[in-house]
Amino acid sequence: MPPYWLYKKVIFVNLTIFWGHAIESYDAIPYDSTPLTDTHPACLAALGQWFGMTPASPTCARVLELGCASGGNLIPMAWYLPGSTFVGVDRAAAPLAAGQALQARLGLSNLELRREDIITLDPKTLGEFDYIIVHGVWSWVPFAVQEQILRLCGSCLAPQGIAYVSYNTLPGWHPRGMVRDLLLYGTRAIHEPEVRLAAARGLLEQLATAWTGDENVLARYLTQEIAELRHAHPGYLFHEYLEESNTPILFADFIRRAACHGLSYLAESELYTMFPSTLSEGAAALVELLENLVDQEQYMDFLRYRYFRRTLLCRTEVPLTRNLDLNRLREFSISAHLLPLHGVDLTQVIMEDFTTPDGIHFGVSHPLTKAALAHLAEIYPDAITYPDLEKNAVHRVAFNGANQWNLEQLNGELFSLYAHRAVRLTSTPETFYHGLPVRPRSHALAQAQAAARLEHLATVRHTTLEIDPLAGQLIQLMDGNRTLEELTEALIIHLARHTAREVVRGGVPELPQDGQLLAGCRRLAELFARHGLLTDA
Repeated sequence: MPPYWLYKKVIFVNLTIFWGHAIESYDAIPYDSTPLTDTHPACLAALGQWFGMTPASPTCARVLELGCASGGNLIPMAWYLPGSTFVGVDRAAAPLAAGQALQARLGLSNLELRREDIITLDPKTLGEFDYIIVHGVWSWVPFAVQEQILRLCGSCLAPQGIAYVSYNTLPGWHPRGMVRDLLLYGTRAIHEPEVRLAAARGLLEQLATAWTGDENVLARYLTQEIAELRHAHPGYLFHEYLEESNTPILFADFIRRAACHGLSYLAESELYTMFPSTLSEGAAALVELLENLVDQEQYMDFLRYRYFRRTLLCRTEVPLTRNLDLNRLREFSISAHLLPLHGVDLTQVIMEDFTTPDGIHFGVSHPLTKAALAHLAEIYPDAITYPDLEKNAVHRVAFNGANQWNLEQLNGELFSLYAHRAVRLTSTPETFYHGLPVRPRSHALAQAQAAARLEHLATVRHTTLEIDPLAGQLIQLMDGNRTLEELTEALIIHLARHTAREVVRGGVPELPQDGQLLAGCRRLAELFARHGLLTDA
């Protein structure tokens, strides 16, 4: 019989071969690397504070991201938080090289992007981190790599540190697993990533009308899922549905495995999902009969058909407070970008819709809350202290003739908006430059991202602002030396050259009129200013 060490060697070699194929696919088809708002240290710190933790300040923290890809999440953090230190680890060479090039252009000395394999990382050489981010990795790697991720979190997390781990969950993933099985079978004979992706897209087109007229619930789900996948980002489609490894897990099993590494469940970044009251009355009654938090969360996954989680972990020895006191809102500063769909009535309690920039609607009824949201929209992206926001809201309501208000209802509605990620909390007030000068200048990060031909810009609030080539060109032209009229003229010259190239290729694109282009430039400049992409330096 071969010695035990030989079995271990064979297992390690097989894992290396398997994991190597997976990494090659990320080189061939990069994952879409963008800012992940939930992973920002300020968001993680606020959630930790709600549950009684004292996390490190986002302005002077150490942050580790495992599976950082091209740094689309870490680079904006490092740019906007120069007092903090960031380390990103990824094994895929091509995406990491792109991130390192962008880092070098920006001269970010507080960021290190390392090409290493998670499985061989040594906790002792990594050191201690206040925040650890593992997004889009855990479910898509072999069991041994999953264990290494939890081991690194357990070893490297600071005493009051927070780890963010996202993963696919059961039972909600099962229907998606059917689509994955279908695509895997349909492309089973193809091994080159690009060819396999093209074949999968072709199969999706063929399946688009496969269940037309079938009123079965599952058929309707599959039709909707395939419709969305037909327009999905190539990286998402390939790595979610065509990778060799994609292992969803029960929440309770994930927490059990985390506990083996000295980690405890803190919360979900989607805080509202932790409240049984967001379920139907019967489902909430069932969940509230359970005394164990993990059991409650697991049953809520069953009842919601939840397929994905963004779970926060902390050290087991950290004492946590589970009874959330809404009056603690006064300890935070608040920012929000919610706009009313119609006119706002500040004289009576009546439900009115507010919407986020990406079109998600939230109903708000109390005049104080509407007044608070109006003020936050005016000063966005700044964050104001809760007492100052409350004072401003009371003044607005009183100015409109109302002399009665309910501060508790203001607390309740603002907390609900926070739990649904419609407003953002920070530990201190924040003020950013968001003016629009006569000669606009975009900051270095926006310039670098546009020059790299990225399809998005990272805002000061760590959100993604999608741009087309024209907007990207405008950002690069904003050097502080041109007025909006001069920027429009420069864009016209750029478009004329682009048109000449298209004519040579046999196409004749339609150019906008000068007046339309000037108005468009002004709207874009105002949008850039509102998201903190301009500078007065």
